Amino acid sequence: MKFLVMTDIEGVTGVTTFQQAENSELGRRMLMNDLKAVLAGIREAGGEAIVYDMHTDGRNVDVTQIDEPVVMGKPIRGDLWRGVGGAGIDGLYLMGLHTMQHVENALLAHSYLREYDAIYLNGMLVGEIGMEAALAAEAGVPLKFVSGDDLGCREAEALGTGVVTCPVKTSLGADTALCLAPSESAVRLREAAKKAALTTVAPFTVKAPYEIRIQFSDCPYLSKMRELHPEIFENENTVVMRGERLLPTWSQYLIYEKEMVAACR
Repeated sequence: MKFLVMTDIEGVTGVTTFQQAENSELGRRMLMNDLKAVLAGIREAGGEAIVYDMHTDGRNVDVTQIDEPVVMGKPIRGDLWRGVGGAGIDGLYLMGLHTMQHVENALLAHSYLREYDAIYLNGMLVGEIGMEAALAAEAGVPLKFVSGDDLGCREAEALGTGVVTCPVKTSLGADTALCLAPSESAVRLREAAKKAALTTVAPFTVKAPYEIRIQFSDCPYLSKMRELHPEIFENENTVVMRGERLLPTWSQYLIYEKEMVAACR
């Protein structure tokens, strides 16, 4: 068995602010605390893993602390899911995730960029968990495991696929949470990761054709995207991408997003 483990930081043990998630010693230390536990659980189940660093620039995982290969830098490939493809991958793990924007009392809630007000996939409101699950399903890979705060885990469970979840903190508001001790998180994550490897989970399949609709809040990114790619705007604050395949459609938007962010620096 082989699994792709995608890592974020907002949902790891002990992180309760965006400052802690962005290039802080605590955030990266807790990322490795949780990641090593998840990888240990996969190994105990007889599996192996490839790690994909998905937080900000994709260069947060300390490769000196693990033996598994790591995809770093967040390559945008419209022909190869997450730089590895789906062949030979038995499941996706999302570690350290968070809930989507506008969930009441949710800790660090956002969907990719904090400037995105909402993301819809074929008319369904999704966050990072739903979008990554759909992308994996197109590659023939089911979402097997999600860890993060309790509301992020609830969001994953609402997909209705039987995904195994492991909350490491209870959300008490936008920047407050009841956090497990790192040692306790490690135990729970290892056990849940092992269980997920051995659990049959249905893919979160979204039927083609695909329509991705992204609503921006009023921000400099919105103005810059209007300037760079006016052809994708449906109205003043909403862009739309359409295609017969989800991965190349989403990848093309990520190229536009990268251009937008670079132009605002």
